[in-house]
This record gives sequence, C-alpha cells and structure tokens, in this order.
Amino acid sequence: MVASSTSAAGTRQETAHARVYAELRQELMNGDFVPGQRLVVRKIAERFETSPMPVREALRRLVSEEALFDHPNRGVIVPEATVEVISDIVRVRCMFEGAATEWAASTITQAELDEIDQINERMKACTTVDGSGKYLAFNREFHFRIYTAARSAVSQQIIERLWLRAGPWLNIMRGEATLGLGLDYHVEIIAALRAGDGVKARRALVADISDAADIMLRAASALSPTPARKGQARTQLPASVLQASR
Repeated sequence: MVASSTSAAGTRQETAHARVYAELRQELMNGDFVPGQRLVVRKIAERFETSPMPVREALRRLVSEEALFDHPNRGVIVPEATVEVISDIVRVRCMFEGAATEWAASTITQAELDEIDQINERMKACTTVDGSGKYLAFNREFHFRIYTAARSAVSQQIIERLWLRAGPWLNIMRGEATLGLGLDYHVEIIAALRAGDGVKARRALVADISDAADIMLRAASALSPTPARKGQARTQLPASVLQASR
C-alpha cells in the first residue's frame, strides 16, 4: 500500500511537471514573458496549484534548453539579449523557417491551408491593444501550422528552440503602433503556398521575420549601454537574408 501511494504521488509530480513545462514553454514562444523577467517558483506553483518541486523541475529543463537563465543573484530569469545575439537568432530563423516554409509549398494540404487562413483572419481581429495577448498566440500558431506542414520533425524541433529564445522579444510587438505589422506578409505566404510557389513563400516569410527583427533590434540597441551606430542593427543581418526579403 505504501509503495502504491508513493508511486501515485510520483506520477502526479511527473504530470504536474509536464503540464508546467509545456505551458511555460508555450508562453515563452508566445511572447508572454519579457527579457530580464524573473520567474518566482512560489508564484508559479500557486498559479498552477501545485507544489514547488514540479515547477523547479520545469524551470531546470527550460534552463538546460537555454530558454531561461539561472542568474547567480536573481534566480531564474528570461535571458536578456544583445543586438548581436538577436541578429544571430534572426539569421538562423530566416534559414530554418524559410526552408520549412519553402518545403511546405509541396506538402501542405488544402485543409491545412484553409485552417492557416482562418488563423490569420483571427489575428486581424486582434489588432488592438486589448487583443494583443491572443494576437501573438495566433501568430505562433500561424507559423507553426506551416512548419508542421513541411513534414520535417527535425527542422520543427530546431525552430521551436529558436522561438524559445526569440519569443520574449516578440513582446514588443504588442504595442499599438506595431500590432498588425506582418499581416500583409502572411497573406503573401498563404497565396504563395496555395500556388505551390515555395520560393515566393520563403521570401515573404523572411521579410516578415526581418521587419519584426528590425523593431526588436532597435529596442535592444536602445537598451544597450553602448548603443549601436546608426544603421548597425539592420545591417547585421546578412546580405542574403536582406535580399531575400525584398
């Protein structure tokens, strides 16, 4: 009886850990956290109505994936990034997400395209500050439906790791002046995928990432103790990426 109770308690802990991990992971990709934000075990445990142990396990796992950082003085925080780090992540995102989008043009189904179109319509309905939370969640769903349609589990895993790093910087897109930016590119991506034109779909995707990155890089540059020279943030993206977005 004791062994059975111990086993049941262990299973509950594992289930709680999986739930906390999955939700925090999704929220990081959605931009629900901001760079430098501290994640307090007690508050997260209260929110998920669980003990601290599953939360600590989930945070340790996210730290191992470099989605979070275990700061020696502040505890577990969302990593802060320099202009150089953001530029590097954007460069790799354009490479892998662009490839997945191009591949999807030859594998995506009509039903998948219709669902992606509907998600984009829901995004359009969220282009107000009040709808900003849902907007970024729909944005992630829009992109990952396309990457899933590429039928490449390996590339999807890589892309998810990149979004864990980039997601918190997407939070800046919640502003009234930036909500809705990129929707035109989404329309271009959908049209290209319907036409089976992978190259055009990839080009629109890269333009979408690059325009958002420009805003994020300016914000990072403004927060930097040694601001980048005028024009530096944008030009750190490689010429091949910038040309593909035109």
